[in-house]
Amino acid sequence: MLRAGWRQGRRADGTPYGFTCPAPRRYPHQWYWDSCFHAIVWRRFDPGTAREELRTLVRAMSPEGLVPHTVFWSGHARWRRAPFYATAAPFGSFATAHTQTPVLGLAWELVADGDGEFVREGLEPLARHYDWLDRERDPDGDGLIAILLPDESGLDDSPKYDQVYRRMSHYRPGYFWLVERHRRRGYSSHAMVERFDHHLEDVLVNAIYALSLRALHRMSGEPRFLRRAERAEAALMERCWDERRGLFFDLATRSERRIDVSTWSSLAPLILPSLPEDVRRRLVEEHLLDPRRYGAPVGIPSVSMEEPSFRAGFDRFRCWRGPSWVNTAWLLVTPLRELGYGDEAERIVRSLAAAVDREGFREYYNPLTGKGHGARDFGWSTLVVDL
Repeated sequence: MLRAGWRQGRRADGTPYGFTCPAPRRYPHQWYWDSCFHAIVWRRFDPGTAREELRTLVRAMSPEGLVPHTVFWSGHARWRRAPFYATAAPFGSFATAHTQTPVLGLAWELVADGDGEFVREGLEPLARHYDWLDRERDPDGDGLIAILLPDESGLDDSPKYDQVYRRMSHYRPGYFWLVERHRRRGYSSHAMVERFDHHLEDVLVNAIYALSLRALHRMSGEPRFLRRAERAEAALMERCWDERRGLFFDLATRSERRIDVSTWSSLAPLILPSLPEDVRRRLVEEHLLDPRRYGAPVGIPSVSMEEPSFRAGFDRFRCWRGPSWVNTAWLLVTPLRELGYGDEAERIVRSLAAAVDREGFREYYNPLTGKGHGARDFGWSTLVVDL
């Protein structure tokens, strides 16, 4: 299936590319975190292809260090979809002008698998990318990076964004104006944060940012990456952790108020071994394994089943409001195993494997029934093989 989604060639300027479409019929371009997940699976079967996937992502990086959310290697976005992308101009752009959850450092380390030559190849571009995130996406200098558009987390239509973006949410007509407003200001986080309230410090984005910074520190030995990781982790604990609820919540708007909605993003810091063990165990025992909240029959729901916004099945425009996604399990199952919840971890993996057996590699699955929804032949759902 991954080979069927592989696209390889050269752009008109001679730049080579090779990447896996997330789903050839529905998502024909290269997406940032999708490619990282594809490479993580490819490394099990064809390490050379895994490395080319990540190299292609790096070739799309701007000179300043922005890795685009979406790259149009083999053709521009079609006219029906072009207005949905946050590009510098509505039509004709090579890539989007915004980024996505920064998994690249973690993916590069996993794909390198100890190969010093591949590690050294990545050090300069990886440093440029994570330096850009520190410089451009942390305008208040608190150690947490901000997202400007809801899809920069990859969780486009999560209900946690409804209170922040309201009529400009990803699935509403006002999203077009949100994108246009960013175009007029050159996608500058400093300009947007100073003037508007439609931005937030996202827990999932920052947990993966810290995890990737630690990976970059291990590969490079550069102390600044470890310092930034520790700073982000400390800020998550000090400012996003809700002791009463036992969850982490995003900080939104210029006032940095907490968005008190329980989504799987609230569990994401579980991936950080540096967090206090009692905090990690609360995330697991009070939420992840609770059958009223995230302990669903299939996978891990993207929203707590107690939330009023929880929707288990298919919704044409809103797909992060309840269904289980394989990348969620891929991130959270490893810490479950590390903390000694091996049986529970295996139950989650078996439930997804059974859903894939029955429904195929679908974009997401109903957490109550296992029914597959969204795109077919969806690339990162092959992470179940890695699990």
